[in-house]
Formats: sequence, structure tokens, C-alpha cells
Amino acid sequence: MEEDRRREVMDALGERTRYEIVAALIKKELTGDEIASAVNRSRSTVESHLSMLLRLGLISRELRDRVYYYRATPLAVQYLGGATSIEAQLPTTGRSESKEPGYLWAVFSAVAGSLYFMINQYVYPFHIFGMGILFGIASAILFRSFRDVVKATVATSFVISFLAYLFLFSSSPVTFFASFTISLVYIAIGLALWLLIRSFSRSISKIRG
Repeated sequence: MEEDRRREVMDALGERTRYEIVAALIKKELTGDEIASAVNRSRSTVESHLSMLLRLGLISRELRDRVYYYRATPLAVQYLGGATSIEAQLPTTGRSESKEPGYLWAVFSAVAGSLYFMINQYVYPFHIFGMGILFGIASAILFRSFRDVVKATVATSFVISFLAYLFLFSSSPVTFFASFTISLVYIAIGLALWLLIRSFSRSISKIRG
């Protein structure tokens, strides 16, 4: 029976995300949102792994101010040997979960900027203020990294302005920079909306534990 439990624990820790979660909690206690941020996974993905780790006794949790705080148990320390570097000790076995591609912001910017330009010029004159709102909503769904959203904001503004320069303002670089500045100001509304949506999402997650 003990051997079966040991095998189950080792199998659980052989999965990359669960290993990262336990290794992070050996360092310090964290909330669910902090764990999701530490291992760069969605909150829903982390929740499923936390349930298994709790069942196996590798982590414990405590409810304080309506928020659960998680910590590693002595059993986890025993199996991981007090790991202090997640990346240096990642297991090579088990299925790894896909992370957000580093180039996603570039693809998103090219598609979003091109679509806006085409729709605005050939379908319906859609004000860029509306583009900023749609940009913020889409970014909140696609991106967890603030840095990626900032890059996407600048890149999308550049795509829109560059297309306008090629097809509408081809004679004046000054017009290009003016167009880029205006686009950047309005699309930055999306950046603010991303911050608002992410903050609201984290608040809801804390309330739910």
C-alpha cells in the first residue's frame, strides 16, 4: 500500500506543472493567483493540479480573509529535497503543458491592425476608439503578461499607421508619425481595459478561494 502511494506521488510530481507548483510552494506560501502567476498557467489549470496535490498530502491550505493560502508539506520537501530552483530541477518525464507563445503578441498585432485597416477603409468607417476597446477585451483573453500587451499595443498602432502610410499618406513621413501617435493613444485605451479586466478577474478568483 505504501509502495502504491509512493508511486502515485512520484507520478504526480513527474508532471511539469505540478512539479513547478510544489517547488514554488516550498519557497513560500502563495495564493491561487500567485501560484498561477509563478508557474505561468491559467487559474483553472492550476486549480485542477492543486486538487490532486492536496489529495496526496503534498500541499496544504489555510483560509484567511476569504482567501486560501497554499504551502508545501514536509512530504513535498522530502520528495523534492527542498528544491530552490525550479528551472534547474525540472523533471524530463511527464506531459508538459503549452505556455503562451512568445510571438503571439506579434501575430495578434499584425492580424488586428490589418483587419481594422481593411474594415475601416473598405467596409465601414469604424472609429479607432472602438478598436481600442476591442483590443483590450481580446488582449485580456489572450495575454497574461503586461509586457506582451504593451508590445502588442505599440505593434498594432504601427501596423495601422504603416498601412495607412502605404495606401493613403504615401507622400509624407510626418503624417505617418502623426497617425502612429494618434493610433497609439487610442489603442492604449485597450491597455487600460486589459489592466481593469485582469484586476477584476483576480478579485473574483480571490473571493472564490
